[in-house]
Amino acid sequence: MAKATRNIAKHLAIVFVGTFIVAAVIDFGSELFIREVSTLVLALFFLLFIILLHIIFDIVAVAVMSAEEAPFHAKAANKVRGAGQAVRLIRNADLVANFCADVVGDVTGTISGALAAGTVLDILGLFGKPAPPSIMVSTVFLALVAALTVTGKAWGKTLGVSRANEIIFYVGKVISWIESTTGMKVIPAGKQRKRGKKA
Repeated sequence: MAKATRNIAKHLAIVFVGTFIVAAVIDFGSELFIREVSTLVLALFFLLFIILLHIIFDIVAVAVMSAEEAPFHAKAANKVRGAGQAVRLIRNADLVANFCADVVGDVTGTISGALAAGTVLDILGLFGKPAPPSIMVSTVFLALVAALTVTGKAWGKTLGVSRANEIIFYVGKVISWIESTTGMKVIPAGKQRKRGKKA
């Protein structure tokens, strides 16, 4: 019981620290970018980038929960780049999915909403007088951002399930490059995922 409590506390601490760091980095970057950007086109481009980032991490979250560990063992034994990292990703599927969907997903979702609200003001500034009602422009633009995000995530979930192993293998290669470059182990070893018995 004490060990389970410690594991939960450790998990929550990782989520808290991870969320704080990711939110700080993305928010600082977006604020810095928006202050330097003076054109509406670049602001829209950055907003689309944040939405895309949200969708990509959601795809990874779905894929890691759907991927099979077994196909990567032979590749890992043959020292194929990214295979060992893919195994570790799958063995830590709950943590990885939580980080991608909840931490990065919620942070990018919040920031995209804030960026969209700021972009609405820029759009209104393009109109002369009389300008269209701000509530109309705001409603249409924010609804468009929501529609793009939800549609992208719906497509991403289908992709994440149907091509789970390919996606996780690619993510494993990216993590392998990060680990070889920094010398830091990004994903812990983890335990083999237990599968239910087939009928």
